[in-house]
Amino acid sequence: MLTAFRGYSFFMKKLLLFFILFIPVSSLFAQWESVFFDDAGGIYSASSELEKPSELMEIGRYSPWNLFDSDPATSWVEGEEGPGIGSYVLVGIPGPFMQYLIIHNGYQESEDLFIKNNRVKELRVSIYAGFTFDGREGQTGFEADLLPMDESALITLSDEMGAQQIELPFDAGDVAAFSEEGFKYYKYDYPDETGVQDFLVLKFEIVSVYPGSIWDDTCIAGIDFSKQDPGQFLTPDEQVTNVSLEPDSGKIFIETAENRKLLLVDAQAIAHEKGYTAEGEFLSLNLIEVSPDRKWAVISYQHGFTGGGNIDETYHLWSLPRMKEVSDALLEAYAATPLGFQIKNSRLYLETLEDKSVLLEDLDLDMESGYW
Repeated sequence: MLTAFRGYSFFMKKLLLFFILFIPVSSLFAQWESVFFDDAGGIYSASSELEKPSELMEIGRYSPWNLFDSDPATSWVEGEEGPGIGSYVLVGIPGPFMQYLIIHNGYQESEDLFIKNNRVKELRVSIYAGFTFDGREGQTGFEADLLPMDESALITLSDEMGAQQIELPFDAGDVAAFSEEGFKYYKYDYPDETGVQDFLVLKFEIVSVYPGSIWDDTCIAGIDFSKQDPGQFLTPDEQVTNVSLEPDSGKIFIETAENRKLLLVDAQAIAHEKGYTAEGEFLSLNLIEVSPDRKWAVISYQHGFTGGGNIDETYHLWSLPRMKEVSDALLEAYAATPLGFQIKNSRLYLETLEDKSVLLEDLDLDMESGYW
């Protein structure tokens, strides 16, 4: 009996080894969670919402949409009984992971309302790889599948009005590798789907609060992200006086009326972000034009190899007050490739390769919406 048992045990071990070696990792470990995301003004989904409207297309007064409207006087307010411990909001990021969180805590319409409502004391931040594909769109958003990253972090917010700037304790390289691996899992599990799109998702879960003096509702007024230390950004009233390229360093700087010099673009950082890291591969920058009001700049990126061959040149538009590149998706929506600037009838326009003019006031409003 003992010999037979040992033989059976050895057979089962070989069978288990076969499954481990030949069944894809996705089948063993990928745990997909389906979530519906709203995409009006941002990409988001919340566990609850105070006074959520019954009409499908209506945005409520306390919707998570308020997190992205660049107005600290509006807030997402959770809708649970009590202080909303465990309530959360999921925020989608179409581009790469951004290290810095900029958050407006509480209800900041006034100091009085800030004190009367709960403010967040501790937030648990988790990261997910998100994926969707063609045909999953709805009237107000889309359905996606999420894969959780093992790491999470507990961050503590100050009990104060205004913006708080926090460096998220995640390694950007680890997040990128996790996202790429998740994409492989997803393509294996959904091999027949077309138009697969991936994005990062950050989950912000309320862990503890600063109690309000009257109401037991917990509020967050705004959430934003940055790739650079927000301390290196312009203040709201700071004026740009000059924009300059340092060819030797491959960096473009902004100079301000407060005698500050801030890094706007770094060729080496962009090359790393885009994966241009092969031997002999390079990315260089050229400052094409700065708008007359010094609020916009057209910058070209030249990508190639030192050994020769073609050099690809692409044109990019940067918002100087935000120190942020205008997204490719927004420019594609306008079918616009930026080349320079022109004033017509006292209004500033973007000149484009497509030989049409785009009113920069409109672009500015689109960036302000938070959707792009």
